[in-house]
Amino acid sequence: MSALLPICKDYEIESANYITCINPMFHPDRIMPYHDFLYIIDGEWEIIEDDVTYKLQTDDLLILVAGRHHYSLKPCSPNNRHMYIHVCESDKTSEDITHSEAGETKLREFSSQISCRNNPKIKRLFEDIISVVWSEDELKKENLSFLFGAFLCELYKQQNSGRLQGENIVGQTLAIMQAEPHTFYSCSDMANRFFICERTLNNLFKKSYDKTFFAYQMDRKLEMVRQYMLVNPEAKLSEVAGNFGFCDEFHLGKAYKKKYGISPKRHIKKM
Repeated sequence: MSALLPICKDYEIESANYITCINPMFHPDRIMPYHDFLYIIDGEWEIIEDDVTYKLQTDDLLILVAGRHHYSLKPCSPNNRHMYIHVCESDKTSEDITHSEAGETKLREFSSQISCRNNPKIKRLFEDIISVVWSEDELKKENLSFLFGAFLCELYKQQNSGRLQGENIVGQTLAIMQAEPHTFYSCSDMANRFFICERTLNNLFKKSYDKTFFAYQMDRKLEMVRQYMLVNPEAKLSEVAGNFGFCDEFHLGKAYKKKYGISPKRHIKKM
């Protein structure tokens, strides 16, 4: 997020407005000297940027980067309604924008297409920017700078909301396992705590650790057992098993040997 901190002074809004296409129309075939933020209020549209096709539906937002080729091969749906904001980077002139420089934009932090269906704040900020653009406010430039900064921050949070939520769930899961080492959780029990399905929880762990929830939990518990027995080498294996959620010492010994290739007691003696 630090890369977005200077956004209030990094951009200048050239124009913004609403457009209604009563009849289907093609997106203009062009390379623009400014960034084009396009928000679909109602309808569908396929727009291409440098041969990458974006299929837009209601409440989708598309960022078309300055200096890149934008066009469409299909017209938008009838009665399509959308909003746009044209933005320049304040440290560049139109002559600075070439195709080769398009990838150097500060907007590289953002995905090209962002779904805003569950975040009405983005749409409201878009509308507020258009309203200020067409106003006679003597503080127009300052207001636009503030609004566009808030708009980009909200977009950044929106595109990363899934990842951040996933990281938060994994982090909370680890904290629970750490605080309750005597409990061996099933994937379904842990998933139910966060109102998600087992598959989602497993996918989050695979993405973070390349392991399923169960495999990660087993590895962590066995490492807890190893560290505990190093400090308490005289502890009975049956008690250790109970302390870390194993059914009995047999199941603990079997899992420990599978991971470390040696029984718990022999392992400790070698350390």
